[in-house]
Amino acid sequence: MADHIIDACCLINLYASGRIQSIIPACGGDFYVSDEVRRESMSIRQVDPMDSTLLIPSLIDFAPEISKGLIKECRLETKQEIEFYVNFAIEVDDGEASSMAIAKSRNWMVATDDRKAIRLASEFGIAIITTPELVERWINITNPTENEIKQTVQAIERFAKFRPRRDDPLHDWWTSL
Repeated sequence: MADHIIDACCLINLYASGRIQSIIPACGGDFYVSDEVRRESMSIRQVDPMDSTLLIPSLIDFAPEISKGLIKECRLETKQEIEFYVNFAIEVDDGEASSMAIAKSRNWMVATDDRKAIRLASEFGIAIITTPELVERWINITNPTENEIKQTVQAIERFAKFRPRRDDPLHDWWTSL
């Protein structure tokens, strides 16, 4: 199974699902996060403890996933990776650029939902996996209950504000969940 490097948008979605510690192992391979993604200030929305009708921002802490080895840290290391990074950063944010540079150099797969990153990765022969595909793998491997699936998809939509684009091959499947 291929190793994965995950960018901020996918990481936020998996964290918002409340099942990141179940989804990542079910997908196989190792999952990495670049220094640039790690430095991004990431948050999800969560229910306000004072008023359950409101959602408030909450910073994401990936320390538990890193300490358990579910997500490993990595950085741009070679001259080639830095050159790829500089070229990709012209078109996408630093997190996506570093993830794609590392993936290109190390023959890893990039987990992203960023439209520009997906287009650019495709142009450079970098394999991509999206949040819907990761969730689908988790479902196929772990066989969660219908209620768990529904809760997971709803949590991603509600707390990460993610829903697959209409042209995503898994859009209809996702919305049916």
